[in-house]
Amino acid sequence: MRISTVAVIATVFVAVRARADDTKPPQISEVRASLKGGQVQIEARITDETGVLSAICHHRGAGGRAEDSPMMRNDYDDVFRASFPGGPDTEYWIEASDLLGNGPATYGSSAKAFAVGSAAPAEKTPRAQPPPRKQAEPRPPRERVTAKAAPPPSVEHSRPGTSPPEGRDFLVRTKIRSESPVALAVLQVRPQGNTTFTNMPLTRTEGETWEAQIPAAMAHGNVEYFITARNETGQATRQGEGGSRAPYVIAFKKAVVTATPQAAPATTAPPQATGPFIFTDNPPVRIPPGRPFVLRAQVVPPTDKGEMPDRVAILWRGNDAQDQLTDMVRDETGGWGGYKAELPPQDEGAIFFQIVACDAAATKCGIDTGSKRKWHATAIAAQAGASRPLPLDAVSTKAPPTLPE
Repeated sequence: MRISTVAVIATVFVAVRARADDTKPPQISEVRASLKGGQVQIEARITDETGVLSAICHHRGAGGRAEDSPMMRNDYDDVFRASFPGGPDTEYWIEASDLLGNGPATYGSSAKAFAVGSAAPAEKTPRAQPPPRKQAEPRPPRERVTAKAAPPPSVEHSRPGTSPPEGRDFLVRTKIRSESPVALAVLQVRPQGNTTFTNMPLTRTEGETWEAQIPAAMAHGNVEYFITARNETGQATRQGEGGSRAPYVIAFKKAVVTATPQAAPATTAPPQATGPFIFTDNPPVRIPPGRPFVLRAQVVPPTDKGEMPDRVAILWRGNDAQDQLTDMVRDETGGWGGYKAELPPQDEGAIFFQIVACDAAATKCGIDTGSKRKWHATAIAAQAGASRPLPLDAVSTKAPPTLPE
């Protein structure tokens, strides 16, 4: 029994890895155009190993400008459809891209568009249905309604507010929510200026949290990335800074080598805003109310020969306006310098926090916001889409006095 279980796990891993390495664009076939009552209907079967992210039907009238109509997927097969006003002289062509950015695959083009008129009579000829689909026609009404109501996955992520050190593994965390189970989640990474992404599977760690590492070999200069996810109904999302078109960008920072304080000449560069430590964290935009939550960060010295902090803590303020200092513990999943802390449930509103790190005597302290007056602001809200609260500008009486101004 143990051998068969291991074999199943290995098979699943290989299957997920293969989908993450998919480099082929979608395939477009069985395209049909029909015309009825001044309305053009275009349908096509579009398939892909990973999942179709977007399908667009471009169309134009005689001598008119081209317009775009998104093609929507049927809930029970791979047929995509679009409908728009037009006539026999309307021309169209189709483009489709997959979840990993492969494509676009094309059916026709602006220079070689298809005319609807040549296919208009086809509306009188019903599309042949595969026998298995006819046999499976009876479905419980509740099941059909549920499948139609399932939206694409929702990705909640914001890029780091500070530049992480280059040449070290960097952990990317995100929240993925989906009414239908997530079938595939991938982190797409590339150096800025490159055209090809490296696809790395995201791993679910707890609840709705997923994570993957940008390897140290890629952690140099500016790095672009997308977070992509597809659920079991085939609905897909590709999320970047500007939706599916503009990626997130991380600017990895070169380590600054400085002399020891007693040997520092007059021309020594001024200290970094974060003090004796480099902070990398990803403040959440929103946290659900009424349940505990975990905040994570990476805190490391500016050079490989530097000393790690003796204490890392979260200084936070909830809706009661009372400042609290909660120690962070080592996070074994967070790589070198990874720390985490669980904060208690909060009511609807906002929470403000800073991550501070000090040596044993608290004579050398750093703060992730760069100043003890600056705080991260996170909404405590049950509904997705809540805007980030305005940041707090105040100094806490519990802040170490050696924090930078």
